[in-house]
Amino acid sequence: MMKGVLEYFEEIMQIPRESGKEEKIAEYLVKFARENNLEYKVGKYNTVYLRKNNNSNKTIILQAHSDMVCVSTESYDFDNKGIPFYIDGDYYKSKNTSLGADDGIGIAIILAILQESKNMPNIEVIITTQEETTMLGASNFDYSLIKGKTLISLDGIKEADIESSSAGMCSITLNKNIDYEISKENCYKLSISGLMGGHSGDDIDKNRCNAIKLATRLLEKLNYKSIADINFGKRDNVIPSEGYVIFSSKENIESINEKIGKIDFNLNDEKYSLKLKIENYEDKTVIKESKRIIEFISKIKDGLLEVYKDDEFPLLSTNIGKISIKDNKVEVKYSIRSSDLLKEEELLKQIRVLSSEYGFELTVDANKPFFPYKGKSIIRNILAETYKELYNKETTIKKVHACMEGGILSNNIQDLDICTIAPTIENCHSINERVSISSTKRVYEWLKQALIKYNQCEKNKN
Repeated sequence: MMKGVLEYFEEIMQIPRESGKEEKIAEYLVKFARENNLEYKVGKYNTVYLRKNNNSNKTIILQAHSDMVCVSTESYDFDNKGIPFYIDGDYYKSKNTSLGADDGIGIAIILAILQESKNMPNIEVIITTQEETTMLGASNFDYSLIKGKTLISLDGIKEADIESSSAGMCSITLNKNIDYEISKENCYKLSISGLMGGHSGDDIDKNRCNAIKLATRLLEKLNYKSIADINFGKRDNVIPSEGYVIFSSKENIESINEKIGKIDFNLNDEKYSLKLKIENYEDKTVIKESKRIIEFISKIKDGLLEVYKDDEFPLLSTNIGKISIKDNKVEVKYSIRSSDLLKEEELLKQIRVLSSEYGFELTVDANKPFFPYKGKSIIRNILAETYKELYNKETTIKKVHACMEGGILSNNIQDLDICTIAPTIENCHSINERVSISSTKRVYEWLKQALIKYNQCEKNKN
């Protein structure tokens, strides 16, 4: 029985699929393939290849990733529970967790398209994994399976944008061993919440406050002596919005609260509801070299660093996504996004020098390539023409500061004609994530008609 794209999306939202834990979504895709008589193969890291032969002399590749960023305001069992979604007007939303429309909605559109056959090209599908973390799925996919040379990814975030280039991303872990001592002063716990957070690529130019940077600013204004614990953020590709730091001070809690009341936070966040809470903390064990750790966090660059001269679009940025203490070690998760390899390498060199100066060990966890804009693209032209015909609106050829798998795909499929589309998804990687239902329906029809037009095109035979 044929299902609609929204039915598939609702099914996908019930499947646990945090990055690195994509076994269940792979099983779901295999079941779909068997039910629809499709060729399929499960590869390393639970990647999935699908193929539908529509007896055409044209082949198109559709691509999406099966993992999602899992964040919540409280403890949530993402390993065993689906997303607690609901519909609010034109939007799918979730109750206090991320939604996973990035990129569950992309998979749902692809599955619905695979049930179409009239006037369609042959369709190959690449479903990658761990896109939100290491991109190991795309890096280890068996590209010998692929016959097509034209690819549409469904991993964008805004309807009518045709994304035609993307930034690369260098994911970094910074570690420092720590020792403890007993504090002679009182200890307090400072909790921060209510900031917007967001995607460290798509939202980095929106001046959203980084909770880790805010915490270091507050500590300096509160004349802290040492810290006992610090825990902010989830991962390197999310702007941290909440967390806590435990610190010692010679002052009493009333004096500290009075100081906080006089601070002009001067946050540039487009909208936020900052909540601060100070409470007594009984354990007086604090970290030696606390000042050096906080000084390092203060000095390390964060946010938008450089833009393209022609259009002010982000070219180079960084994000301090997480800091935590475990097993006598402070760990920082950090990332660089860039569309200029030389600038990325120079910035990484600067961070290495700073890390060494403050006793942090730097490890590059993953280095994901960017893909540059190509002046000529048949599929980009078809998509633009089709959208105009359907909705009498122009598309936008878009650069993307998010790191996408296009760089890896382009490196592995020679002469690839590639671009990315999607329905409108807002506030990815946060509990405020939502996806437009009407936009999803329009994008499905857009893709369907573009594939029909591509199949009829005399050029670019695969």
